[in-house]
Amino acid sequence: MSGALLHEYEIMQNPALGANALWAFTQGFISRPLEEQHPLTLWHLVSVLPLVFHDTSRKMILKRRVSSGLRSILDREPASSVAQNETIFNIDNRLKAMENRMFRSLNIAIACKLITLEEGYFTSNVPYKLPKKLSDETKDVLKAANKLGVWAGSMSVFEYLTILGVEPLK
Repeated sequence: MSGALLHEYEIMQNPALGANALWAFTQGFISRPLEEQHPLTLWHLVSVLPLVFHDTSRKMILKRRVSSGLRSILDREPASSVAQNETIFNIDNRLKAMENRMFRSLNIAIACKLITLEEGYFTSNVPYKLPKKLSDETKDVLKAANKLGVWAGSMSVFEYLTILGVEPLK
């Protein structure tokens, strides 16, 4: 296994990083004014790790402005040999593959009170701040999760999942 591939594999296996990514997403999601907020569901949360732990998806999220919105990651760039949405929309396989890791990460986030479950929806009362002493790759995962949360918070769960092309787990 090459060094870069091994490093990405180690990051994906880290449920504590996953918990922090879910927290960053949640804080981005709830950053909108209260009257504009949509409920944060489990469907939102299961999409986070497959997108931010995947190198290509994470880079596409990071290079877009927050104001661009989620649909901006669908734009095809002529310089890219692979259509970006092919990478993004292959999310179903990653959802299934990362299901156990996502639930371990969610359990850690709830146990540490980073995320709470209230009346069937998720929220967070712990202010999110990006720690200073992190590797660049870890910072990128957390920044991408937060930006994805801001985008997701501006739309309904149906619209969010439709844009991503997520099909319900079977």
